[in-house]
Amino acid sequence: MKFVLFYLPTVGTKAQFEKGMAGINNQNYQNMLRQISAQVRAADEMGFYAVAFTEHHFHIEGFEASNNPLLLDLYMAMQTKYIKVTQLANVLTFQNPIRLAEDIAMIDHMTRGRIIVGIARGYQKRWADTLGQLYHVGATLSDKSEMDIRNRRIFEEHYRIMIKAWTEDTFRYEGEWWKIPPDDVDFNHEAVRKYGRGIDERGKVVEIGIAPKPYQKPYPPIWQPFSFSEETFRFCGREGIVPFMLNTDETAIRNLMTAYYDEAAKVGRQYSWGQNIGIFRDVLVAKTDEEAHQWASIGNGFVWPMWFGGLGFDEALRRQGESGSLRCQYPELVERGFEYVGSPDTVNRYIEDLVKKFNPEYLLMWQYPGLVPHEEQMRSLELFATEVMPNWMD
Repeated sequence: MKFVLFYLPTVGTKAQFEKGMAGINNQNYQNMLRQISAQVRAADEMGFYAVAFTEHHFHIEGFEASNNPLLLDLYMAMQTKYIKVTQLANVLTFQNPIRLAEDIAMIDHMTRGRIIVGIARGYQKRWADTLGQLYHVGATLSDKSEMDIRNRRIFEEHYRIMIKAWTEDTFRYEGEWWKIPPDDVDFNHEAVRKYGRGIDERGKVVEIGIAPKPYQKPYPPIWQPFSFSEETFRFCGREGIVPFMLNTDETAIRNLMTAYYDEAAKVGRQYSWGQNIGIFRDVLVAKTDEEAHQWASIGNGFVWPMWFGGLGFDEALRRQGESGSLRCQYPELVERGFEYVGSPDTVNRYIEDLVKKFNPEYLLMWQYPGLVPHEEQMRSLELFATEVMPNWMD
């Protein structure tokens, strides 16, 4: 198994959150950068596989102050030697796919192949509907609504453009939203004729290409979080993308994995059970179960019910056949199996059960700097690396 640290990141302590507007406090942000840097440097030395950041905007409250995960990736990569960096995820629907393909290729070179690409569709309406105005698209809840269908079409078009940009020296593309290059672009330049390509005999641009191409060939690995949708898992199976799931219900997990492998097999990809699959859990280790739950209850125990539960994440914890509304607090997160929290022995037993049932290739581990004191986070990483991780590494 490969172990991946996931940072939102939160900005501020619980007391600072409760005062309001913690996300715009400069010292809070500096403290976050300092603490996560120290944690990631330690994780690099301890042998963790990767560190991941998310993309969300307008987080004045402080919950997910991570506008650009690529910048955070580069910042952490420049301080480390081995640990891979990823984004969970770049929200493709609201970005210029050519610019994003270029940025990723550059960072792939700057890190000499330590980057993994993360892609997603976007679910938070406050920022997604604001930034999606150009394409007249907004957030999606995978509900088969008109907006959900439009969001998926734009997402897949942007994905196709990025793949072409990475894999073809020069390319053309004509889709529902993009025509690359547009008609009648005049660039009758002798240097292009002598040293490049992509213009016709009239000097009109007929193809474009990005430079550099990715360091990794044909392009970096691609991951996708955190869909509950079978359609997304089938898309990932066709494309060889690693999906990450929040689900805790065993039947739901099994059904999504089966859909993934069924679709992969249709295009000739054969995987063993658990291969190319990621599971997402809140992970915190302390000397005793009681101490670990004390800290986790002010980490995810605060953030989940205050922020994520109201954004639809409770659905990931729904049991097969269960009806009615969910509003999960920390005890429900524990009881439903999302919290891998406790002593090293307890966390080992959680992972042992996970391996027996699903054997995922990746475990994504939620971390809470700021809310959980830095020294407790560092102690958790050390306990996990020395007393848990060696039992399960590939």
